[in-house]
Amino acid sequence: MIGSLSFIKACALGNDFVIITDHTLIDPTTLPSLSQKMADRRWGVGCDQVIYVYPAGDNGSIHNVRFFNSDGSEAEACGNGSLCVAKLLIQRYNLEKVTLQTAGGTLDCTLLKDGTVRVVLPKPVCVQTIDLNIFDDFGNPSAVFVDLGNPHLVCFVNDLSVCEKWGPLLETYLPKLDPTMPQRVNVGFATEVDRQTLHLRVWERGAGFTQACGTGACAAAAAGQALGLIDHDVQVKQQGGVLGVHLGTDHFLMQGEAQLIYAGSFLAD
Repeated sequence: MIGSLSFIKACALGNDFVIITDHTLIDPTTLPSLSQKMADRRWGVGCDQVIYVYPAGDNGSIHNVRFFNSDGSEAEACGNGSLCVAKLLIQRYNLEKVTLQTAGGTLDCTLLKDGTVRVVLPKPVCVQTIDLNIFDDFGNPSAVFVDLGNPHLVCFVNDLSVCEKWGPLLETYLPKLDPTMPQRVNVGFATEVDRQTLHLRVWERGAGFTQACGTGACAAAAAGQALGLIDHDVQVKQQGGVLGVHLGTDHFLMQGEAQLIYAGSFLAD
């Protein structure tokens, strides 16, 4: 029997998502395989991640959110996905702000008058420098592991073109240095333009290179601050656009644009 599964296609800085808020037809045990099918750009809807949203309050102001990568693996958090979910819920329920509860922490989100979405994130639970002076052809980049609820390895390099080779290789490398490290991480490659500006490319575990990564931008800012390279307010420029990040004493702020593109139905068997 074929059922029709409603979804919203959304995008933030070229990072695209399928958002599902109606779970009537979904067996929770099938979320990994369903996400793979929907994320496939030839045989499905096509996206970087599939996001499942579950109401946790009576007025729509609090929701639980789960993020699944295009390979079916689950991610603890997604910054750009949170921008999109927040905009959808705020507009749908006519709210000023919404709280998203994720495996990576609780996010407070506000839709601003200029149409951008501001997300308040918890500070990283870990910021640790990493010695990558072991690859002869990679040079000696300044590298920092940042745990924002989801894990990131940020490498400050002179040329972002190195990311094409090293992104997939470094995704699974950290446990070889320290067995307590996550088995897979998101890998960011950053260059500092000045103390207020970073350029960034991110290899996302489970999705590969994407146009932008919200938590990757926050991780790059945290790493840059740990290395003394940037100030508290920074613009992180990625292929899909620019995210503003503020590094506060007890929280981070991320601000960017999100677009709700279309509503559709997926025929799930």
